[in-house]
Amino acid sequence: MPRIATFPLVLAPAALLLASCAHKEPEVDFKPIQLNWHALSEAAEAHPEKDACVISVTSLLMREKAVRESKFESLDYDVVFDIKGENLEFKGICANSGAEVATECRFTAVCSGAEKVVVNFHNGD
Repeated sequence: MPRIATFPLVLAPAALLLASCAHKEPEVDFKPIQLNWHALSEAAEAHPEKDACVISVTSLLMREKAVRESKFESLDYDVVFDIKGENLEFKGICANSGAEVATECRFTAVCSGAEKVVVNFHNGD
């Protein structure tokens, strides 16, 4: 009998812990994006930071307010990249029909290592 009496006491804290953990993460607005990467040179394709830069640029784009709040259901970008000095430079433009003048439709990014990425959006400039 003592086990039956303590069993609910053991489950109650565990259930409370699981319930509190389930509500900690706020829901994130997510906009599906597709990025079609095109290296303009073999050196850019073989750059040792290319993969890390591609991941960082993708992550920054997905978090950008202009992208998250876009009127388009999803955004498809054609992205060209090449070496500029010691950095990789990316230029993206939407392939979405009717998106030419949308702020989120043109961007440039400079990557000087995965931790040092700057993304700028351009409204047709």
